[in-house]
Parts: sequence; structure tokens; C-alpha cells
Amino acid sequence: MCLPVFFLLVIGGVQYALWSHASHLAQAAAEQGSQVASGYGSTLSAGTQAAQSFIATTGPGTLTNPQVSTSTLSGDVAQVTVTGRAQALVPWLDLTVSATSNAPIQEYRTSG
Repeated sequence: MCLPVFFLLVIGGVQYALWSHASHLAQAAAEQGSQVASGYGSTLSAGTQAAQSFIATTGPGTLTNPQVSTSTLSGDVAQVTVTGRAQALVPWLDLTVSATSNAPIQEYRTSG
């Protein structure tokens, strides 16, 4: 009786670690994308590419089915949202992760 409970706890701990890692990867990719998208002279598509590249190089396979969306909010703020799924040890388990990062768009304005 004790051994199945132990294995269940171990699987639960490993699953939590996989979910946490995927969540942190999504947040880091969103931050990378928003920083690139908000740079002086940059574009929203450059932010999308930066986030996708970050996911591909930093954690390939960690975040499955990653989706990156980039938009401009009112007040000249670049917003990047990364969504995907964490790897699951149990096949029917759906662990969706999502992270959003905002950064003010850098631009030169003249006074007057």
C-alpha cells in the first residue's frame, strides 16, 4: 500500500516540476518578445520572432504547441502573450501555461 502512494507522489512532484519549468519558459519568452517589440525602431513581428526563437533555443520540447501573439495596447505599450502546454507524464492530463509581458514602446518625441 505504501509503495503505490510513494510512486504517485514522485510522479506528482515530477509533473509539477515540468509544469513549473514550462511556465517559467513561457514567461521568459514573453518578456524577451516584449523587450524586442518595444525597442526603438522595432516592430511587433520582431517581438513575435524573438519569443519564438527564445522558446526554440532555450527549451525545445519543454513547451509544446507554443503560440505567440503580439499586440499594441493603448498608451504605446507592446504586449506579448505566450501560451502552450507543459509536457505531461499522464496522457490525459492537460496542463496549459500562459504568460503575458508588457513593455512601453520606445520612441523619440519632440516637445512643442
